Amino acid sequence: DVVVLATGSTLRSVVPQIEVVLDSRVPGVSTAEELAYPTPATLRLWKRLDARARRAKVAVLGTGINPGFVMDVLPMMLTAACSRVDAVVVTRVIDARARRLPFQQKIGAGLTPAQFAAQVIGGTVRHVGFAQSIRFLADAMGWHLDRVTEDVRPKIAAETVASELLAVDPGYVSGLLQDAVGYRRGRALVRLHLEAYLGAPDSYDSVLIEGSPRVSMTISGGVHGDAGTAAVVVNSIPRLLAAPPGLRTMRDLPTPSFYGAR
Repeated sequence: DVVVLATGSTLRSVVPQIEVVLDSRVPGVSTAEELAYPTPATLRLWKRLDARARRAKVAVLGTGINPGFVMDVLPMMLTAACSRVDAVVVTRVIDARARRLPFQQKIGAGLTPAQFAAQVIGGTVRHVGFAQSIRFLADAMGWHLDRVTEDVRPKIAAETVASELLAVDPGYVSGLLQDAVGYRRGRALVRLHLEAYLGAPDSYDSVLIEGSPRVSMTISGGVHGDAGTAAVVVNSIPRLLAAPPGLRTMRDLPTPSFYGAR
């Protein structure tokens, strides 16, 4: 009925795989973060896949916990109660000790500061998907952004911190701090902030909608990224199967929910 593709983060890396799926004329849902929403950097590949999906007469969706829920779909839903929105601020703090090894490596845990800086430049250490979440929210609000900035910094361990998978000594990197901001005429309209490192004292997800009324929400403990991603993917499948052909986003589909078929 559907192919679930969970192999890579960048659009370029998964395009050949998605094209194999489309050759089989089967709908697909992928955890590739750059497939979650089109951005100026990925628009050419996005249009190529969209045209191919339409020819195959099937729908393809990119989703997960982030992007796909915490930093885009959830804040968008909360703005439904607002008559005016001035800015959206989303914060996600994760104690990476509870996450799988590939995630811990993706945030640079165990690297020296110099190694961290080099891998940030190379694109192997960072959260992928901020650009997609910012464009998602801006388009949902009707905001035309002038620019989007991203900044990635290391979190340096002050004392030894360890998970079941690796240990980090003082002076080494325990994770990252990452920010992305979407601007319009010099005003910051969308701010996304991520702290993901071994030993974060309190994991949580928070959304602040500055507007009328002002809406503030915090999920204590946060939504577990791995389990949450699997759930969002599976719960989106019924909506995907009913969607028209082409590349689809979480803005295109009815909001998914848990569905326990009996």
